[in-house]
Amino acid sequence: MEEHYHALTYLASVLAAAFVGGAVFKKLKQPVMIGYIIVGLVLGPSVFGLVGSREEVSLLAELGILLLLFVAGMELDLNNFKSVSKISLITCGAQIILGLAVMFILGWLFGWPLNRSVLMGFAVALSSTAVALKILEDMNLKETTIGHSSLGILIAQDLAVIPMILIIGAMNTAEGFNYWGMARLVIAVVLMGGLMYVLTRKPRAFLRLWARFERIKGEAMQGQAAITALAFCFTASAVAGFFGLSAAYGAFLAGIVLGHTMNRHELEEHTRPIFDVMIMVFFLSIGLLIDLQFLWDHLLAALTVLFLTMCLKTIANVAILRWQGMDKSEAYMTGAVLAQVGEFSFILAAMGLGAGTIDNDSYKYVVAVITLSLLFTPLWLYLVKRNENLPQLELALLADQIKKLTFNGHNGDVRRRGNKDQNEPPASDNTPD
Repeated sequence: MEEHYHALTYLASVLAAAFVGGAVFKKLKQPVMIGYIIVGLVLGPSVFGLVGSREEVSLLAELGILLLLFVAGMELDLNNFKSVSKISLITCGAQIILGLAVMFILGWLFGWPLNRSVLMGFAVALSSTAVALKILEDMNLKETTIGHSSLGILIAQDLAVIPMILIIGAMNTAEGFNYWGMARLVIAVVLMGGLMYVLTRKPRAFLRLWARFERIKGEAMQGQAAITALAFCFTASAVAGFFGLSAAYGAFLAGIVLGHTMNRHELEEHTRPIFDVMIMVFFLSIGLLIDLQFLWDHLLAALTVLFLTMCLKTIANVAILRWQGMDKSEAYMTGAVLAQVGEFSFILAAMGLGAGTIDNDSYKYVVAVITLSLLFTPLWLYLVKRNENLPQLELALLADQIKKLTFNGHNGDVRRRGNKDQNEPPASDNTPD
C-alpha cells in the first residue's frame, strides 16, 4: 500500500508540474509544448532527478507519438490542400534537399556518421505546426496569403514525415542498408497516395463504411467517439506493424481516414482531452532526455547547427517562394514563420534511436538542437520583424484584403469597396496611392 502511495505522489507531482509549466507558457503566449519540455528537463536527471529516466514513462511516450501522428492525420484537410499543393510540395521538397545538403557538409566538418547526417537533414527540414499556427494567429495572418501558404507547406511536411520514418528505419547501423525496408517505403507511399486519391476523388466509398456511425445520435455516440477513435488508431498501428511498416504510419493513415469520413470537429471535441494528456507525456519525456552536460560539451556545434538552420531555412524559403511568384513581403514573413525545427523531428529522432539508426549520443544531439530551435523561435521572429520593412508588409496585407473584397477578375465592385471603407476607416486612410 505504501508503494502505491509513493507512486501516486510521484505521478501527481509530475502532472502538477507539467500543468504549471504549460499554464505559464500559455500565459506568455508561447506554445505549451515548450513548457512541457522544460518541466521534463527540470524534473529529469540533469536537474532535480525526480524522474530517474525516460523508461519510467516510455510506454506513455510511445502512445503519445502514435496519437500525435493520428491527430495530424485527422486534422489534414486534403481538399483545402489541393488549392496550394503545387507551391507547398515544391517548397517542401526543396527544404528537404537543402536540409540534407547542409547536414552532409556539417557532418563532414564535425565528423558525424552518415546516419546522423541523414536524420539531422530530415529533422531540420520540418517546421513546427504548433508554433507556426500560434504565430499566425497572434499576428492575424492565418486567413491571408501568408497563412494559407504556410499551412499548405506544413501539410506537405506532415505527409513527408512518413517516408522519412521508413527511410530512417531502413538505415539500421547493425544490419547495414535494408533493401526490404526501402521496398516497404515504396509500398507505403503508394498506399498513402492511393488513399488520398480515393478520399479526395471518391469519398463516398469510405463514407458508406461509416454511415452507421452518422446515424447514431445522442449521448451513446458521444460516449463511444473517443473509444472508437482510439481503437481505430491502435488497430491500424498494429496492422501496419504486423506487415513490417511503421506503427506511426498506421496511426497517420487512421487519422486521415477518420478525419475525412466522420464529423471531424465533433470527433476532436470528444477525443482531445485524452490526446492532450498523452502528447503532454511525450514532450515531458523529451525534456527528460536533455543532458545539460552533453549540451554544454557540444554547445558550439549545436549553436552552429541552430544558427545555420534558422538562417538558411528563412533565406531558402524566401528564395523558393519568390521563385514561384509570391510577393516579396509575403515570402519574407512566410519564410520566417517556418524557420524553426518542428515537433515531428522529435519523432524522427525517437524512431532512429529505436531502430538502431543512430546511437544515444546522436539522439541527444538531435534533441538538443530541436529544443533550442523551439526555445529561440520567439526571439528569432522578433529579430525578423525588427529587420523587416513593416510598412511594406502592412501595405501588402492591405492590398491583399482589398483585392479579395473589391475585385473579381478585371471588374471592381464599388459597392463592396464602399462598405469596406465604412466598416474600417483606418484601412482606407492607409491605402497606398
